[in-house]
Amino acid sequence: MRPVGRGNRGKQVVDIQTRLAALGFFLGREGADGMFGPHTEVAIREFQQRRLLVADGVVGENTWTELVEAGYKPGERLLYLRVPFMRGDDVLSLQRRLDELGFDCGPVDGIFNPALEVAVTDFQRNAGLNLDGIVGETTFAALRRLQKVQTDVPAGNIPDRMNGYVGRRALPGLRVSIDPAHGGTEVGTMARGGLSEKYINLKLGLSLSRLLRESGASVYLLRDDDVTIGQYERVEAAGAWEPDLHLCLHHNSCASLKAEGAATYYFGNPFYSSETGKRCAGYIVDALSRELGRPDLHTHARNYSSLREVKPLSVRVEPGFITHPEEGPRLADPTEIGREAVAVLHGIEAFLARL
Repeated sequence: MRPVGRGNRGKQVVDIQTRLAALGFFLGREGADGMFGPHTEVAIREFQQRRLLVADGVVGENTWTELVEAGYKPGERLLYLRVPFMRGDDVLSLQRRLDELGFDCGPVDGIFNPALEVAVTDFQRNAGLNLDGIVGETTFAALRRLQKVQTDVPAGNIPDRMNGYVGRRALPGLRVSIDPAHGGTEVGTMARGGLSEKYINLKLGLSLSRLLRESGASVYLLRDDDVTIGQYERVEAAGAWEPDLHLCLHHNSCASLKAEGAATYYFGNPFYSSETGKRCAGYIVDALSRELGRPDLHTHARNYSSLREVKPLSVRVEPGFITHPEEGPRLADPTEIGREAVAVLHGIEAFLARL
């Protein structure tokens, strides 16, 4: 979808505002008037912050998907395994409830996958219900009867269930998918002098893929040219290839020209985080900071589609700020891009060596 932000108007904005209002966000006295103004932007930013998304006040593919999923309440529809998988906050609530009761449903990510169907069937068996794997009124009622859901359970209390145990201690044979973000009409951040983020993301992807292949890994580069690929088209392609590790490559930006340094991200939401993803991301950001001399901005849990959708293990890498007056121009230097690629490679090697 085309991003929707301040100044846009029309039926799509009305849809966004209606969904925000249903979730309890304040839109001003005007309400859902079809005009994306300051109140709507503030509401979107707050929604994005709650969902651990990029809080830019713009409704792109990731934010729109989360808005739709947030509207599903437990018990409003039948939940069951299908292709494509059902998604929504009702699925997320089901996963959390089953986890509280000791049924392993896989990662708590709001996606009704085969592991969740197994957990539902196990619960139905223990509760004396019909074993159909379908969560309807009867199964929801049985879940509610047992114990009230606690809404303040901090993330990370549930053991890591991303199946993020690569099973290899070295690069040979490792399957790595690499997504150089943006491309084509999706430019990303534009720095002073006309430097585009899509350009340096691609250069880093090409350099890193070459190093990985030389080290014996199998690599799937989602784009090797300046082409436009949809956000969810990217994750579907990567997931279909079934990598051991997925890397999404970005370069950071900030309104403040003082912002600099390297950061990485792993999958997490307010109720769950991938501990294996955190460890892998930690090794990568440590290598970037140590080898490039950049500030270590640490690793953070985020609910980005590139981290949520690709299993078993996905990390987003942002080696530096394209908007920094000194760090930014260096990012376009082929030698510096090569050093970034080597540092990421060393971070992956350190992670594998400690599995």
